[in-house]
Amino acid sequence: MTTTQYIPTTDNVGTSNINHLLSERLLQVIRLIQPRDLELAFGPGKDIGIPEKGYTDPEWYFRSSDGCVWGIGWRWGQTRLRGRGVISRGSFFYNHPNPDSAAEFVQFINNELGV
Repeated sequence: MTTTQYIPTTDNVGTSNINHLLSERLLQVIRLIQPRDLELAFGPGKDIGIPEKGYTDPEWYFRSSDGCVWGIGWRWGQTRLRGRGVISRGSFFYNHPNPDSAAEFVQFINNELGV
């Protein structure tokens, strides 16, 4: 079985809230993550800075070895899994991330945070 690799990126174009891919247990896990935790593990995040829309905390993004973009961000103080799938060949549409890949990304973040 191939292990997915995650490389930090600033590319958040086309990402959206994908919390719906997570089980209730994993939602509880990411809700415990704070911006300071990710900053200690990965350095400064991407400043979104749109307070009128609830984006007041930095966000962290990663490109997985399968080409998806994953991120952890906050809106109105609530932790959100963000992501975007891979653009299909010859298409303008993304292959959407799936629940197993989302769970694997959350596990990666937890491992890096020492949880």
